[in-house]
Amino acid sequence: MKLSIIVVSIAAICAGGGAALNEDVLKTRLKIPRPNIVWLAGGNGAGPLGMTAEEFYANGDKKTRSLVLSNVLNSRPSPVSLSRSIEAHWIEETGFSLPSGHAFAAMFFATFFLMLAATYLSFQKLWLFYALLPWALAVCYSRPILRVHTPMDITIGGLQGLLLGLLAWLVTRLLLRKFS
Repeated sequence: MKLSIIVVSIAAICAGGGAALNEDVLKTRLKIPRPNIVWLAGGNGAGPLGMTAEEFYANGDKKTRSLVLSNVLNSRPSPVSLSRSIEAHWIEETGFSLPSGHAFAAMFFATFFLMLAATYLSFQKLWLFYALLPWALAVCYSRPILRVHTPMDITIGGLQGLLLGLLAWLVTRLLLRKFS
């Protein structure tokens, strides 16, 4: 029981710390707009958004920007043709773009749990953990398809997750050796 608490605690601390670093430090300092917002803004704010990307992001917090984007996307006639699920996702994701938090989280969990499994499980039980790799890549690949991230956002977020996942695995391994 004590060992599983160590594993869960390290995973939670590293994942939460990485997410906080992304959202509260990197994204707010870099201020890279999402590709869908740049596209909706058009040249000099002449697009369906009716303002530049910079003006959109000057609208305060994510909640306020979500409301602004919702009003634009739900106006009639609709300025763009989107499925309801993509429209809802665009309205939800109004923060800055770089790095991708989804790519970070997917690559972190895939790396951490695959390395942990490779260290402590037999080969016969390991196959399930290999499914984490295509899952993480699918998460990463979906973000540019949804137009909420660029390939650079995904690359940086994914590398960040990979490196922190390896670091978390190393720390976990050291602590498990010490306490087992």
